[in-house]
Amino acid sequence: MRTKDSAQPMARITEVKVEEGQLQLCGEFAFTCSLPQQDERLPEQLEAAIEAGGQEIKRRLFQASLERAEMDLLLTGRQGKNGQGFQRRGYKPYSFKAVFGTVSMRRQQVQQKADGSVVLPSAQAWQTPDRMCITPGLRAAVCDGMLEQSVRQTARRVAAAAGEENLLCATECLKIVHGEGTALQAAQQQRAAAVLAADPAAQRQLLPAAVDGPTVDAGETACAADLALADDGANEPAVATLAPLGFPGAAAAEAVDLDQPRQVDPGMVLVQADEVKVHAQPSTGQQEILVYTAVVLAACQRWCVTAASSAALIEQVAGLLAHLGVHRGQRSLLFLADGARWIRNWFDQLDVPAKAMILCWYHLVKKCQQQLSMACKGRKHREEIQAEVLGHLWEGRVAEALAVLQARRREMRTALALDQLVEYITRRRAYLPNYKSRQQAGLWIASNRVEKFNDWAVSERCKHQGMAWTAEGVNALAAMEAARRNGDLKPWRQTQTLPAWTECQAA
Repeated sequence: MRTKDSAQPMARITEVKVEEGQLQLCGEFAFTCSLPQQDERLPEQLEAAIEAGGQEIKRRLFQASLERAEMDLLLTGRQGKNGQGFQRRGYKPYSFKAVFGTVSMRRQQVQQKADGSVVLPSAQAWQTPDRMCITPGLRAAVCDGMLEQSVRQTARRVAAAAGEENLLCATECLKIVHGEGTALQAAQQQRAAAVLAADPAAQRQLLPAAVDGPTVDAGETACAADLALADDGANEPAVATLAPLGFPGAAAAEAVDLDQPRQVDPGMVLVQADEVKVHAQPSTGQQEILVYTAVVLAACQRWCVTAASSAALIEQVAGLLAHLGVHRGQRSLLFLADGARWIRNWFDQLDVPAKAMILCWYHLVKKCQQQLSMACKGRKHREEIQAEVLGHLWEGRVAEALAVLQARRREMRTALALDQLVEYITRRRAYLPNYKSRQQAGLWIASNRVEKFNDWAVSERCKHQGMAWTAEGVNALAAMEAARRNGDLKPWRQTQTLPAWTECQAA
């Protein structure tokens, strides 16, 4: 029922035609609303009224366009099946839910004279669901909303934008996000798998634990790998395999302004890998869910990667490394991580011409502080030993740091905590460079880029008090955020395919 105070848009489409492939709609519209009081809220109230009226006009235009497109489809296929024509059999109502609200149309049913079958030509041509179609634009709006807000807030947000209360319920929003996220994750894995499948040498060197197929003799495998490397090397020469700055054998570097952004070592690909935890919903039977993440950097390039398992993450990163020619020696490989066992195992299995790993300085300091806090007798005692140990580690003097810890053993309150710290440093000794020289050269010493991506993709959205998730939901949001950061989200929504990795994505 119309009221005196409500906005009353009226749209009438007088002509809809198609000329030279162009859809043309002509008509007229009228808009009536109450004039607000002459105060500071007048522009705001008029804007809201006109926005609501504009959504109604959009719905009318969409409906007329759909019906005209269907008529054009019927005219094009008027010969019918086997050239025997068809006969109209009435209409069937159908709804589209779009960013501007629900639009209903009457779909034409036809009976094929060839076999008597009754079909909906537009349903077959447009590949729409049986009951209702949620348009790609509305799906994208729901996914974008869920990246920032809860499911109920998202449902209210899209309903308010459309000017239609209860446009989508919370359950429908969840189904959209889960479906889009699952499809996107599958496409991300398929893109990496396609790169690896095209290069058997990359599979052997970058996915050593995932090689499938018949067992072959070790000598035969080595021969095949050598031939593959030789073929690749003939086309693209390998670079020099210098050690990263801060490790023995590395070339010297000049100091830079520390206010400048961190840089990747020249001729190297930097991989920062991590995992982030969120609380799981009781229905999952788990206490927490892990999302695996990585950021791959090379000069001006940057790629963000997420996956539901470490194996899936490794496959995606392996595809990227193959794309960048790491297995052919075109670039050296540098890992920078917190030293987690799964990352160290992954790194150890990589069979590439040149690789190195750096233990994140932040995590090294944090571990030393935690263990010494348990081992030492009070704060002053801890700070004294910590300053000496970290001073040696900062400049890459690992042996001296271990000697300090062993020399102060009798002073400790808890020898077990000290032993654990000594074992921690010893196991990661090969990953401890001269952090000072790297910092002075403007190179990476901490995995803060992947930590920041963790905030963007998971923590800022999924780790608020009281939140609990399913693996499907949190991984869907993480995958969409990664695609957005990589510039892949827009082409994915347009074509449901991911673009090939490019050679310059802004870091």
